[in-house]
Amino acid sequence: MNNYKIITDFCSDLTLDMAEKLDVEIIPMEVVIDGEEPVCGFDIDVSDFYAKLRAKKSAQTSAANLDSFIHTFEKYLAAGEDILYIGIAAGLSCTFAAAKLAASELSEKYPDRKIFLINSRSGSIGEGLIVHFAAEKKAEGASARENYLYLKDIVKRFHSEFTLNDLFFLKRGGRLSTATAVLGSVLALKPMITLNENEKLEVSGKARGRKNALLSLVKSLETMVDDPTDSVIAIGHSDCLEDAINLEMMIRAKWDVKDIILADIGPAMGAHCGPDTVAIFFVKSEKKEEPTEEMQDEEPILSEDTPAEEPIEETLTEN
Repeated sequence: MNNYKIITDFCSDLTLDMAEKLDVEIIPMEVVIDGEEPVCGFDIDVSDFYAKLRAKKSAQTSAANLDSFIHTFEKYLAAGEDILYIGIAAGLSCTFAAAKLAASELSEKYPDRKIFLINSRSGSIGEGLIVHFAAEKKAEGASARENYLYLKDIVKRFHSEFTLNDLFFLKRGGRLSTATAVLGSVLALKPMITLNENEKLEVSGKARGRKNALLSLVKSLETMVDDPTDSVIAIGHSDCLEDAINLEMMIRAKWDVKDIILADIGPAMGAHCGPDTVAIFFVKSEKKEEPTEEMQDEEPILSEDTPAEEPIEETLTEN
C-alpha cells in the first residue's frame, strides 16, 4: 500500500518549491546569526547569509527538536499514514536522534502504523538527492517498506565530497582540529573534504588552485562510478554559483549524465562550511563482492545504526 508520507529536515537544502513538487514535508530549523534572535531557516536570504559570514559574523544552527518531530509525525500517523523519514547524517547533528526518540514515543500511541527512518549519512543537497530518489520510487508505486530497503542500499554507496577555500569555519565549529585546519590552508592548497564511514568530516586530499579542486571532484565521479551517464548527481554551492556551474560543465563535457541537480548550500550546513564551498554528491557503483549476511537481511529496521535486538525495532516496524 502506497499510503505514507516522506519527511526530511531543513538540512536537506530542498526549497519549499522543491518539497512541494516532490510531495515531501520538511522539518524546519532555526539559525542564530551573530547572537541575534533565532530565525527560521526558510526566512533567511542565502546571499545575505553568506555576506554576513564573509564579514566574519558568526552563525549557529539548532537541531530540529523533539516537539517538532512529534508534531509533524503525528499529523500523518493520526490520518492513517505511515512515515518514511530521511535525515541528516547522525554523525553531523543530533537531529536524527530526535527523530528516533519521537518515533519511539509515537509507536506506543499508534501501534498499527509504521515509521521508517533513514540516516542519509550525508547533508545539504546530498541528503536532498536521497529524498529525490525516495520521491521517485514512491511515484513508481513502491511501498514504504520497499522504498526503505531501496534507500538502505543507496545510502551504503553514497558519496559526499566538498572543496573549500579554507577550513576556518569547520575549525570554528569544532568539526576539524586546529592543526588540520592550518595544514589545509597553507601554500594556497584547496582542501578536499569527505564524509567518512563513521560520518565524520575528514581532509581527504588537497588541490592546488580552485580549477584543480573542481577537477578532483570530477575525478572522484569517474573513479567511483562505472558509467556516470546513468547517474543523477547533486552539486551544492555556498554563494559561488559560477564555480558550481563550471563543475557541472566539466561533468557534462565528459558524460551525458541523466540529470544534475544544482542547489544552494543553505544556512544549516553553510554555517559550518562557510562561503565558497562546492560539493558533489552521487551514488557509487556497486562493489563486485559476495553478498554478506547483513546485505541479505531484508527486514526493515529503525535505522541502520540501531541494533536489531532493541525492542524499538519491533514496536515500529512489525505488526
